[in-house]
Amino acid sequence: MKNDDLMYVPMLERKWRPLSFLFFPLPVVIVIVLALLQVGLSPDNAAEIIYGSWAVGFTLLNLSKEKIEDEMVKTFRLQAFQTGFFWLMCGLVAIMVVNYLRFGEFRQEIFSAPLVLFLLNAYVFAAFEYQKWRSNQ
Repeated sequence: MKNDDLMYVPMLERKWRPLSFLFFPLPVVIVIVLALLQVGLSPDNAAEIIYGSWAVGFTLLNLSKEKIEDEMVKTFRLQAFQTGFFWLMCGLVAIMVVNYLRFGEFRQEIFSAPLVLFLLNAYVFAAFEYQKWRSNQ
């Protein structure tokens, strides 16, 4: 096994990109319908549905191939994941500070897996798109 094989992540085909865009409006519609049906959905559970769906959408976008997948795109992708992780840490600290100022204590329920995955993938997507935009300038 070559050293490059250890770092290979299989990318999704471009046909996954249109599907990923369905995960952004769909959970909002589902939450609104559930609220209208008065099924007793709490605001926290509604947020989890939305965060989880948006995390899936951004994950599909982040893992789908570009039209031209070359070394420059791979470098941008790596830098975007590094930048996204840094922004995630800053965002989590900001959430902790805001919640401490709001409630006067640290609460464990402010962080959930869907929220963290959504933030990470959103930051990675933004960093990657920004790098592509900057390279075209």
